[in-house]
Amino acid sequence: MPKFLLILRGDPESWRHQTKVEIQGLIERFEAWAGRLMGEGRFLDGKKLADGEGRVLSMATGTVRVTDGPYGETKELVGGVHLVEADDYEHAVRLCLDHPELSIRGSVEIRRLDAMGDD
Repeated sequence: MPKFLLILRGDPESWRHQTKVEIQGLIERFEAWAGRLMGEGRFLDGKKLADGEGRVLSMATGTVRVTDGPYGETKELVGGVHLVEADDYEHAVRLCLDHPELSIRGSVEIRRLDAMGDD
């Protein structure tokens, strides 16, 4: 069955302006969404990325350059990833229609993983 990477993007400010009760509610919605997919055998893994940390590698004049990232001036940052199984892209979209990230004006990018020769 095809595997899809869900890339969760959102404005970090949307979390900073939530009360503790609202944050707890969002966490519970994330857990319920993932739990439902786990029950269907479709949720394989998911992680929140550490806030404010990262490195970006790029090639500059034949040398690998390492810079800090992600960049704070970006309005929408990748905040986490999920790995799910779905029948096809349309099915993956249906699985994500009620993803909690969407309720806080974030986005969910869905990308099919290339099996690279695996069946």
